Amino acid sequence: MHEYGRQMVHLVFGLGIASILLVPVPGLAVLIYASGLLGGLMLVEAVLRGWYVPGIAEIIGALEREDVFPGKGTVYFVASALFCSVAFAPQVAFIAVLSLTVLDSVATIAGLSFGRHKIINGKTLEGSGAGFFALFIVLLPMLHPSAALLVAGVAALAELLSPIDDNLVIPVAVGTALTLALLS
Repeated sequence: MHEYGRQMVHLVFGLGIASILLVPVPGLAVLIYASGLLGGLMLVEAVLRGWYVPGIAEIIGALEREDVFPGKGTVYFVASALFCSVAFAPQVAFIAVLSLTVLDSVATIAGLSFGRHKIINGKTLEGSGAGFFALFIVLLPMLHPSAALLVAGVAALAELLSPIDDNLVIPVAVGTALTLALLS
C-alpha cells in the first residue's frame, strides 16, 4: 500500500535527519538543514512549474499523497528539525526529531494495520498507543524512564491534537517539554 511505503521512507530518512544532530561540529546541523530546506524548496518549485526532475519525479509519483504540494511532509520535517537545532540543546533537538520519526511512522503503520477505534482527527487508539509505546521503548536507553514517559506522552498528544501538520508540531512540543523538564 502507498502509505506503508511513505511511512518506511519517513522512518529511514527521519533517522538520518535526526542523526545529523549527533555530529559534534557546532553549527553543522543548522547548515545541513538550511541547505536541505532551500534545495528542497527549489525542487518543489521546479516540480510545481512542471519541470521533470529525474529521481524526484519518481519518488513523488510513488509516495506523495494526493492534493498536497510535492514534498510537503519532507519540507515540514526539515523545517522543524532546523528550528529544533537552533532553539534547543543538541541532545534535546535530537530527541525531539527522533520522536517525530518514531512516533509518527509507528502510529500510522499500526493504525492502518490494526486500528479499529477512531478517537481524534481520524487517528486510532491502536495506532496512537503503538506509537507511544514504541517511542517510549526507543527513548529508554537515552532518558530516565519518567522523562521517556513524558516525551512519549507529549509526542502522542501533539500528534493527536495538532490542528496543523504534525511534522511541524511534534518536535517543537517535545523539545519544549523536555527543555522545561530539564530546567526543573
